[in-house]
Amino acid sequence: MTFHGYELITDWKNSQCGQTAAAVKGGRKYFLKKYQTPVMPLDNGTLDAKTFAHNKELFTDFVKTRKGVNTTIRTIAGSGGNIVIPCDEFIEGNQYVEAAEFVEGAVSDDETEAVLASLSVDVKKLLMQTAAGALFSVHSKGIVHSDLKLKNVLLVRNKTGNYVAKLIDFDSSWFVDDKPEEIVGTIDYYSPELGEYADSEDDREELEKRITEKTDIFSLGLIFHYYLCGAMPEPVSLTPKLEKRKAKGKVIYSWIVLNSGCELRISPEIKSPKYASLIRDMLSKDPAARPTSSEVLKRLREAEPVIEEPWPEHGIMLDKDKLAAANIAGLKKVNTGGAKTYELIYSDGAKKSVSRDELISMGLTLAVIPTGFCEPWAEHDLTFDTERLKSRGFVAGEQCELAGAKGYRLYRADSNSSFFKPEMLIAMKYAVKGRTAPAAPAAEPAAESVPESVPETVPESIPEPVPEPAAEASAEPETPAIAEPWEEHDIVFSPEGMAAKGFIRCERAELGGVKGYNFYNGGGGCRFLRPEMAVIMKLAEKSGKSGG
Repeated sequence: MTFHGYELITDWKNSQCGQTAAAVKGGRKYFLKKYQTPVMPLDNGTLDAKTFAHNKELFTDFVKTRKGVNTTIRTIAGSGGNIVIPCDEFIEGNQYVEAAEFVEGAVSDDETEAVLASLSVDVKKLLMQTAAGALFSVHSKGIVHSDLKLKNVLLVRNKTGNYVAKLIDFDSSWFVDDKPEEIVGTIDYYSPELGEYADSEDDREELEKRITEKTDIFSLGLIFHYYLCGAMPEPVSLTPKLEKRKAKGKVIYSWIVLNSGCELRISPEIKSPKYASLIRDMLSKDPAARPTSSEVLKRLREAEPVIEEPWPEHGIMLDKDKLAAANIAGLKKVNTGGAKTYELIYSDGAKKSVSRDELISMGLTLAVIPTGFCEPWAEHDLTFDTERLKSRGFVAGEQCELAGAKGYRLYRADSNSSFFKPEMLIAMKYAVKGRTAPAAPAAEPAAESVPESVPETVPESIPEPVPEPAAEASAEPETPAIAEPWEEHDIVFSPEGMAAKGFIRCERAELGGVKGYNFYNGGGGCRFLRPEMAVIMKLAEKSGKSGG
């Protein structure tokens, strides 16, 4: 049977839109779709003039929108691409018909669940990227798909054996600046704003304004969630009304959960914090809080979140074990108008902004060191060169007395410190002789005044160019003086290792509530180390008393 130049190779089957069939033309296979509604009214006297004119206008507007969408998307969609758009449309009798190239290698609806379950996260990443890329192309032309669902993001195994996602079925699509009289979709995948619009009988014009391309982002977020764990997100809790609905066996859609004031839980089966965080943002109730399709694509390509080192001037060291125990997978430094804070990223994708003090109060830091540089001892008559100190990785300094000598303990961001006498500071150009008045604040960005990270070229220990007087040096014993380790550390110090590193003695110490050891060299320099670092540097070794 030939249908408008297409030879049907299957019978017409009923579908949601009307009827579909497969056909061939010019040696190529096509998928035909015949729309059931609206139809061109027949001028046979069965309708009054007003109804006939209204129905004709509906059909004419429908065809105009369909052809407009198809024509626009064809400028970005080619044969074999990730957007499957009709290549031909026509009117047969009083029905509108579209023809699209048949997609070879498409996974059937019945096989989709099993195929997804068999795919690795890396393959699913490609699916998500191709789907987001296709949607970005559609949105770039000012078009809203409006009916994204699992069936309309077709899984296809290409000729190389890889799976990709292809956007199909633009039946309900419309232009952002030309919304149809009735916006439709599939109820399972409604966004909260589309669900509210569909449920309302009044003020629909105002509700309609909230429906934009962000409604597609919500639907795509549900699809991504299904890709990664084989199910839709579950509610964290339900209102009494929704509990009753659930008890009756009724489906509670994601948009209903959010519109009822409840929250959605991102499945713990989604192990990637990056994907969990992205999907959480895509499923925001507020459309403005959802990322755009280009942002979705960008975030899919980003690496997993990492624990960044704190701002150097904050003088804190993170406790990685505590972060892991709190299910924090990422910590990101944030600089907003000079206010330096942190963004915590939890394993389930949740985010939280915190200040330095909040990090400390949450018990997520190991040590707190002074912030800024102290005033020098009055009798030393010197001024710190803070810019040079910062360039060498020091973030703070405080007055200190060691063996009766007044000096300064300078700290790095990792809480390691060294003791300096005033003459050593001057020799290393960390200070200049004489007290100078503070310079007027420079009109420059805060980001330039303090480096965000310690330069990699800064040596682990600062060389001591000015030797101590011989008499003072001879007062030190040749064999390092070693304190008893903290009992719970289960270590034994190595005199040979300490001597090799130039340390002449060590003592037990506590820094910010953390037990460790101060190691001193012949010039009075001091470094605080935790037991594990002392073992790594071969200054100590495990004693084995605890059987570990």
